Amino acid sequence: MGRIAGIPNKLTSEVKEKLQTLVEGVVDTLDITEMTIDQKLKLLQITSQYILPRLKSIYTEKVKDEDLPLFID
Repeated sequence: MGRIAGIPNKLTSEVKEKLQTLVEGVVDTLDITEMTIDQKLKLLQITSQYILPRLKSIYTEKVKDEDLPLFID
C-alpha cells in the first residue's frame, strides 16, 4: 500500500529542506561587492527564473475568418 492521497512525500520534503539549507548557506557566503559585472549579470540571469513568474501567452478571442475590405471608401 502506498501513501495516502494528499499526504506529501516524506523523501521529497526532506530533500527540499536540505537543498534550501544548502542554498541559504551558499548565498550567505557570497560577497557581491567582489563580483565582476559578468558574474553579477549571470547571478541575476539564473536566479530571476526562480523568483519572477514566467509570462504565458495571452489567449485572444478568435476572430471570425471573414474577408474584410482592404481599403475603406
